[in-house]
Amino acid sequence: MVPQKEIPKNLQKILNLVRDSEISSIKNVVSGILKIINDPQSTAKELKELIEVDPPLTAQVLKVANSAYYCPPSKIGEILKAILWVGFEAIKEMALHQKVCRIFSDDKATDGYSRLSLWKHSVAVAVMGKMIYRREFGEKGENIYAAGLLHDIGLIVVDQFCHEQFSEILKKSAEEETEFTETEKLTFGFDHAELGKAVMSAWDMPEELCSAIGQHHNPDPASSRFKRMTCTLYLADTLCQEKKIGHVDNRNHNKGLFNRCMRESGVERRGLDLIIQDVQEQITRMEEQGLLG
Repeated sequence: MVPQKEIPKNLQKILNLVRDSEISSIKNVVSGILKIINDPQSTAKELKELIEVDPPLTAQVLKVANSAYYCPPSKIGEILKAILWVGFEAIKEMALHQKVCRIFSDDKATDGYSRLSLWKHSVAVAVMGKMIYRREFGEKGENIYAAGLLHDIGLIVVDQFCHEQFSEILKKSAEEETEFTETEKLTFGFDHAELGKAVMSAWDMPEELCSAIGQHHNPDPASSRFKRMTCTLYLADTLCQEKKIGHVDNRNHNKGLFNRCMRESGVERRGLDLIIQDVQEQITRMEEQGLLG
């Protein structure tokens, strides 16, 4: 578990509710997938066994593997064959995607917010984070895809367990044009990024992922050890917000912080602009083929 300051009582109360809720149903599979992702010695057999423990996940992975997006020569009916056709890396991300999307399935809308639009945004951030790592750093970025999918899990939690206050925050932030996270802090004493980090820490997720999620609105306090991951998540989140991909919250774009993150990460705006164009195209293709979730 990630070391952290003493948890405020109201935050701990929410964590207790999460522990006994459907949200925690994704914990074991997500944790298992991340262990496989972070272990260079992991095998296709281990991934197959992890997926097959969860029949709905197995069905979803096979459905996607048989889609026009991957265009198999014949119907794929086994996870191992899906791994061989689609690829080990792609199946790991696909399984993570399909498992996490379950907690975003409620389509109720509140003051411009819905879990489905938040999921679209989260997928876009995950895809962009992965592209930044591969194109700009020449690395896989083992945890960046998961960080993108889960970076706003704190919003899911407050929506589910503090819905009335959450609705008021959305309304107040929109009407008064105040920073969304500042309104959260005034209401709860913490924001959704801090809550998300606390949830990930309670689930014993990788420290790098916990740190990035906790600081994705303000990467400056992040330890230098996780600076790249945190800055990448911030850049991806900010650009997906700018392009209005999925849910958009009310925030002031801090150009100084954005430029500092680019400088500290060693990336240039031109490269990011090319990547966000590709992200928009990929999200559109995924929507058209029913693969967003």
